[in-house]
Amino acid sequence: MRVLLALAVLLVALLALPPLGYAVFPASLPELPPAGRRVEVSDGLGVNVIERGAGPPVVLVHGHPGCAYEWETVMDALAERGLRAIAYDRVGYGRSDPRPRGRVAVETNARELLELLAALDLRDVTLVGASYGGATSIVAAKRDPARLARLVLVGSVGPGIEGYRLPGPLMELLAGPVLSWVARVPPVAQRVRADFLANAFHPDPVPAWFQRLAEANFARPGTLDAFRSEGRDLGGEADLDPGSIRLPILVFQGDADRLVPPAVAENIHARAPQAELRMVPQAGHALPITHTALLADALAEFADPTGR
Repeated sequence: MRVLLALAVLLVALLALPPLGYAVFPASLPELPPAGRRVEVSDGLGVNVIERGAGPPVVLVHGHPGCAYEWETVMDALAERGLRAIAYDRVGYGRSDPRPRGRVAVETNARELLELLAALDLRDVTLVGASYGGATSIVAAKRDPARLARLVLVGSVGPGIEGYRLPGPLMELLAGPVLSWVARVPPVAQRVRADFLANAFHPDPVPAWFQRLAEANFARPGTLDAFRSEGRDLGGEADLDPGSIRLPILVFQGDADRLVPPAVAENIHARAPQAELRMVPQAGHALPITHTALLADALAEFADPTGR
């Protein structure tokens, strides 16, 4: 009994001391790029919006986690191709307002996206959603397509993704105490983040600037809560069937994607007869970074087929 008690005390000490030490002596963290403009959506929440270029509007929705600044290379490329590129930090990420505590669903993000389009008075929008942002875009297009002209899904969460989720109890454990402990021990958090990014970028290397951006994003207040809350669902409970969407749809998918299997893109394509599927060979999940020019060319052609 005494041995078990001693082991229990040792375990508690091993778990408690690292977070305590880093709380007393915090590590220096990188900063996100400067904020763009703040636009209010529902409940007075503000989202950070950045823009490039002029022309037909293309709105870019990041994934889980993520931020608007991940799109900057694509935005520059779209501006060079005569388009107005608009990206925003979803609520809880980047320089947008922290999200109030409570479980968040894809539908919440979809509603805020539609409110952002209305606040900016955008019309004939080419809506581009990556990963979880794709699920957000699908639900927004199903809910109210009035301001939309086309939909682009890049490595998008979609119908069938629920088959790749972790069991509920395990997800609750990981999203709760495990993730909280990891976040309070920077070396462990960096290792976990590096492994996640390696899977996202596979088979390509992770750029150093993107690693710093991810670290800066998680240093922001509220990012961990948003990441944890969204991670409990990842679109599995939302109606992601695109069959009722009447917009032209481009599905852009890497055939070596480790985070959202190509079968999900094929399922989206099969359910939406008007959809075009472009499978990118030997490409992973981070297509906006690893295949910027290829994606920008596809978006420019799709967003403005007249070539004006």
